[in-house]
Amino acid sequence: MKNLLGYLTCVAVALMLKIYINGSGGTLVLYLLAIAFVISLASLLVTKRKLVAAIKLSSEISAKDEELEAEVILLNAVRFIPSCVVEVVTECSDNVTAVSPLDFKTVVAGGRQHGVSVKLKTRFAGLGTVRIKNILLHDYLGIITLRLHSSRFEKAVGKIKIMPNIPDTGTQTELLKATSENAAFDDNESESDENALGLTGVPGYDHRQYEIGDPLKRINWKLSSKRDELMVRLDEKVTASSQAFFLDIPADNGDPMFAMNVDNMIEASLAMLSMLIMEGYESEYNYYLDGWKSMKIKQAGDLIELQNELAAVSPYPQEKRFAFSHEIGKTAPICFTACMATSLGDFSSLLEEFNGSFVVTRLSGIDKQTENMWLVDESFEFRKMT
Repeated sequence: MKNLLGYLTCVAVALMLKIYINGSGGTLVLYLLAIAFVISLASLLVTKRKLVAAIKLSSEISAKDEELEAEVILLNAVRFIPSCVVEVVTECSDNVTAVSPLDFKTVVAGGRQHGVSVKLKTRFAGLGTVRIKNILLHDYLGIITLRLHSSRFEKAVGKIKIMPNIPDTGTQTELLKATSENAAFDDNESESDENALGLTGVPGYDHRQYEIGDPLKRINWKLSSKRDELMVRLDEKVTASSQAFFLDIPADNGDPMFAMNVDNMIEASLAMLSMLIMEGYESEYNYYLDGWKSMKIKQAGDLIELQNELAAVSPYPQEKRFAFSHEIGKTAPICFTACMATSLGDFSSLLEEFNGSFVVTRLSGIDKQTENMWLVDESFEFRKMT
């Protein structure tokens, strides 16, 4: 509006010049003002038809708290005619933050492409995105503003995989005991002095008191509770079962802490898997990445592979959320959920669909909803909710 008033003021002054001072001079100024408006309008309309945009990131995968650049590329397909003033408005996902301004104005020469770099910094694990939210076109005189059709930039999305960390939390006995009850030895095996195979082909077990350094997977928890001291088996029994884990990331409800909560939950699940690997347990980890996927976690290399996979996870469609409930095996599954107290409906529906244990973060604000709930804090210490 300000520019329009300025232009109309110039027209009024030119008319006064023509009428009261110099007719030919005023007429010339009026012609120049009209030509400027036509050229400005023509450039605006041509740019609206021919401008396209794209985004290119300096890296496809990154650790947390690292800087990267997103280059916004504008292409003017019309030769010899520069574009009008182009205003680009970009936005990034909550796990990525801007170091330099996300919005800018520029002019693109005819038949050329022009790139403007935006500095970003990764924050939380998962798939980060940088996209063009809007492109506004302004004529040279600043009188008319048009919005570029979204089809010209809707595919202009840069994606960055942000690697989660694998926390080193040491051994947490209470957690490992609860997990071993699901996935490891059968504590109903009685104490035996025989090492030979029995009639059933199942070996007997010798036991002794627990010593520092003994794998927790060999503790016979049932026998230990009877004797009121930790007892370990001397013969290892290989089990065919494994603990099943599921990572639940429902749709973002707009909570400003959601991205941090997802980050905490991903790393909490990796911390638990790391503990189980050190004690010799096997696990089955289920996550959504363009469909539900399952990975067997037996050794450190498997955990590194999973870490790379989880760098690309993001909230999944609601209709895909409970597809995993039909694939639960015999062992009691554990669900790591990124639900928040601000969306308790998501957690309530999870309780109805999922028959197992649940892990929530302290950041989520969710209190105890069922008997089988664990709370993990910012230092990745797990405790049973009471």
